[in-house]
Amino acid sequence: MEQASACPHLAGRLSAVFVLALTAASSAFSHDMPRSESRIRVRGRDVQVAFQLNLRDLAGIDTNGDGSISYDELENSIDRVYGLIKQHWSVSVPGSAPAKLTLRRYGLVEDHILDLDMLYTFPDEVTSLRVTSTLHQIMQPVHQHLVTVDFGGDVHEGVLDATATSFTFKSGAGSSWKILQAFVKLGIEHIFTGYDHLAFLVGLLIVATSFGSMVKVITSFTIAHSITLALATFDLVILPTRLTESMIALSIAYVAIENLLGPPSANRYRITFVFGLIHGFGFSNVLREMQLSRSHLALSLFSFNAGVEIGQVAFLLLVFPLVAYAAKTPWRKPITLAVSSIILGLAAFWFVQRAFLA
Repeated sequence: MEQASACPHLAGRLSAVFVLALTAASSAFSHDMPRSESRIRVRGRDVQVAFQLNLRDLAGIDTNGDGSISYDELENSIDRVYGLIKQHWSVSVPGSAPAKLTLRRYGLVEDHILDLDMLYTFPDEVTSLRVTSTLHQIMQPVHQHLVTVDFGGDVHEGVLDATATSFTFKSGAGSSWKILQAFVKLGIEHIFTGYDHLAFLVGLLIVATSFGSMVKVITSFTIAHSITLALATFDLVILPTRLTESMIALSIAYVAIENLLGPPSANRYRITFVFGLIHGFGFSNVLREMQLSRSHLALSLFSFNAGVEIGQVAFLLLVFPLVAYAAKTPWRKPITLAVSSIILGLAAFWFVQRAFLA
């Protein structure tokens, strides 16, 4: 009797956890992580910056609310936007201020990405460069700025956000450990902001009958997405982003429907492997957008994948005990049906958004 009386409370808690975790994503693309990027070339005293930023993340730019930025809207706001960028993003040299900053060109990419070409000129040859970004203060709190600095072929990468607002890059300095740290962190953050991947994992976990069956399914998923993540990052196999994201949504819907129809097959790890191949292409979009240097591509790929796995394991360790406990109560089936229905609804929304509205 005591266990039965506790079950409604357990069901409520579990449903709340899953609803909060999944519905947070219903208004945006799961892979559309708020980010900007800069590709910096250091040549003597000159620091050339190719800077890109999503204007949709800035209030007051899309004045007609149609989801795209026209050239008229850009022209009307460029002075304010450029002023904000100079206020919240900069490059500097220890002990030396830039003698001159020139905005050489600006334009639009894909109707909403601001593309700036800036030139910083310093009094002396630049061998150490500090990049600072507080763009999260004017964009979204989880905004990330991806940086690539090229000292004449000596290429370094970094990720700046609210927890790490500046980074110093030095010509000739070993940066392997810093790259490892930055991309492991990026992989972890990508999992915990990739709501569709979390929905997919929840759909697999909610019907797991044992820890062993869960490990089998997750291992299959990990191996598969690692394969396509590597293939896509090295430009060996590339799928259109719209197709990849739409197929990811369909894979989530499939898992949810299978849960609703009844106990899944004992060989579910096989279909999970197929879906894992698709999700790997989704993971790869983050690294491919950064246009990483070939010299550090392998390390960046390994570090990012390690971060993805750390985030995935952390999520599983958080959720599976709740699922295992619920499995011992009469409320397992209602919880499974409720959570799977939510997942199916989100998957349908994501598919329509990605296939027809993107």
